[in-house]
Amino acid sequence: MSTCSGRTPGFWKQPQKFVEWPGGYIPTGLNATLFDTKAGGAAYPGKTMVDVLSLPGNSMGRDAVARHIAAALLNAAKGWTPSPAFGESFIKSVWAQFIATGSGYYVPTAGIKWYADYSVPAGTGGIIPWLKSTMPV
Repeated sequence: MSTCSGRTPGFWKQPQKFVEWPGGYIPTGLNATLFDTKAGGAAYPGKTMVDVLSLPGNSMGRDAVARHIAAALLNAAKGWTPSPAFGESFIKSVWAQFIATGSGYYVPTAGIKWYADYSVPAGTGGIIPWLKSTMPV
């Protein structure tokens, strides 16, 4: 069984933690990594990974999902979460489906929809709780 040792959005956005960023991701400067370049889509044009990690709000909505997707991508690139279940490609596919649906949800299996913090039917998950399960540190 693989263990997860991913970090939260709050960890990754701290300037003193920029030295932890994996190769292929640049936190600041003229060549700072753009969120849309790594996550896919055009949801946050011109915003860097740090910009998205620093979006306001605590829980629900697109910004909260984006913050956790950014952290999940960094965790996957660092090798702190198991692939393929939490690998970069899979995280990108979750984000793509989330932004492609007008209501913002991901379908992990037929008949279940994961929104930001809840699911339909109730008690079957949620995108942020699922991603947080990989971020015990």
